[in-house]
Amino acid sequence: MSDISIEKLFIVFLLGLFTRFQSQELQNKMIPKIDNKFEKFDIKTFNENINSDESFILLKSADGIQQLQKQSYGFINRLFYKENQFVLIKKFYNNYNLKEKGLLFNEGSPIGIWYYFDESGKLIKEENTDEGYRFTPEKIVKYCEKNKIELPKGYHESGFYTRVRKDVLNGKKVWIIEYLIPDGDIQKVVLDGQSGAELERKMVQFVSS
Repeated sequence: MSDISIEKLFIVFLLGLFTRFQSQELQNKMIPKIDNKFEKFDIKTFNENINSDESFILLKSADGIQQLQKQSYGFINRLFYKENQFVLIKKFYNNYNLKEKGLLFNEGSPIGIWYYFDESGKLIKEENTDEGYRFTPEKIVKYCEKNKIELPKGYHESGFYTRVRKDVLNGKKVWIIEYLIPDGDIQKVVLDGQSGAELERKMVQFVSS
């Protein structure tokens, strides 16, 4: 093999490493880091800010907007990150101990590792919600950018925004993307959860709730 051919192969190898490095860097920057540490609900802050005619409070933080709300099982704290499409969910028992925590993508489906605790605060389960999904949320974001589909970031009021969720169709794990199109209807796209290949595309009539 000539020196020129070896040099070309080496350049291709370096480009491949650089591309993988960039992809890993994007993932590290994009997906918020969470851990399995025990926490308690901030009932003092909640009680000091809740009004009798409201079901939740909103608090600003450096990362985005927190929504604290009473639930049938206890309480929930949602952190809507201002810089990306993820929401950190923390659920708490009535005794204020952590019940579970993990990330949602686009307020839809869970991604990454979710952690579950018993009422005493003991970690009892870790669930990998990404099994069967090689087509990652980062790739969903790139797909939407390429196809000019707007993905909302941060906290927003009620209304229809682009929705992305995991599902199973005909035994296959898929991503479903639904977004408004200019004529006022909804475009629904189904992507293969492994390859990202487009499996289905159809319009759905928009019905206001």
